[in-house]
Amino acid sequence: MSDARNSANQYSGFLPPRFAERPDADDVTVKTWTVGDALGDHSVPEIPPALSLFFDLVAPSAERAGASGFAMLWLDRHPHEQPGWRLSVGHVGSVDDLEQAVAKPLARLVGTMSLAEFETENWHATRPLWRKRAEPVRLVFWGAFARHARALLAHGDGASFYQPLGAGLRSDHVAASLPLLEDMLGDPLLIGGMGFEDALRLGVALGRAHLIESWIEAGGAEKEPYFRPMRIWHQAWLANVLIDPAVASLAMPGQPPMPALDFRAESTPDGRRKSLDDLSSWLTTVFFTDQHPALRNAFVAGVQNAVWLDSDLQQYLQPQQRAEILQGLMPYCRWFLAMALYNHLGNLAAGNARQDQIAFYATLVDALPELAPLGELATRRDIELHIIRIDAARAASALDTLVLPFCDLLMPRLQFDAARA
Repeated sequence: MSDARNSANQYSGFLPPRFAERPDADDVTVKTWTVGDALGDHSVPEIPPALSLFFDLVAPSAERAGASGFAMLWLDRHPHEQPGWRLSVGHVGSVDDLEQAVAKPLARLVGTMSLAEFETENWHATRPLWRKRAEPVRLVFWGAFARHARALLAHGDGASFYQPLGAGLRSDHVAASLPLLEDMLGDPLLIGGMGFEDALRLGVALGRAHLIESWIEAGGAEKEPYFRPMRIWHQAWLANVLIDPAVASLAMPGQPPMPALDFRAESTPDGRRKSLDDLSSWLTTVFFTDQHPALRNAFVAGVQNAVWLDSDLQQYLQPQQRAEILQGLMPYCRWFLAMALYNHLGNLAAGNARQDQIAFYATLVDALPELAPLGELATRRDIELHIIRIDAARAASALDTLVLPFCDLLMPRLQFDAARA
């Protein structure tokens, strides 16, 4: 009963749905305008009446046009440019269709405020820009996006699985709807239970959040506005990632409820770190126990090595830090590889290895020829002796593309009795 799509799942019909009309993210066009004049400082001003009117009109207008999409108003927090309002409109389709779907409310806005095109890209290209410099102020959905948002935000158990509602935010608060962008356009998590890479991603998410809070605290009030977009977007990403573990925990009797992140406007780095520690403790208690050592170690490795495992953070590493970080990562890398190889060679000896596992192992040996002598009768000691011969630099370069996917194929998955349909 690991999948809610199984008709035998007693929880089917009571759990929040996955986004049934998920588009290819490359097909989502996002057009952004600079609106009005530059602002004097980084304080959050009142929304101009013309922009408020645009947000009152845009969703009904786009619904009448039969479109699916969203509009987001944000403040630009780029450290080397003057702060100001930005308006982004996302649309499943071409830029011409986007402009047609919002033509009437956009024409009203043009008549009252200056607009200049800032950027037009797809979702994948726009998202990194937002994470670095966009402080969301207002967000609305229409079409299929709006239907999915209502399904989650109005769900009777919403506070149990959806972080913003669990933290007490109103459903119309921008921070309540922001995680839904990732839910509808990001990579789905926990399909068919919790795998090795799922556990690693959860660990990286917690580790990254801690790092961001440390940078905010070190930078002080002067630097905080520039770190704010990174914090807000990562908090939204983390809130989305936690939906599925929280849903799974609903069918685990005797487990504590999921603690909430700190979404308060007056929250501090210290307070937000405490909520992250509470979440980490909850995940360890419910999912990453001694009964699941592969998942536990993947989660811990993610927390401790987020700065290397997260591509967004690698750019902030100093050259002299890389060697030290790699030395800390290597014991995990070798442990993961040893466990996966032990399982795989045992499967080969028993004659029940799958073809995809055999093919992946051949690719792994091509990249790491030190593993070639290992055969079906290799002992754990044999495996460890061959792995230790792989130098740290090559092991690190193979980690993302070879070692982690190979581990995900071989490590046992944690199956759930409740999962989103």
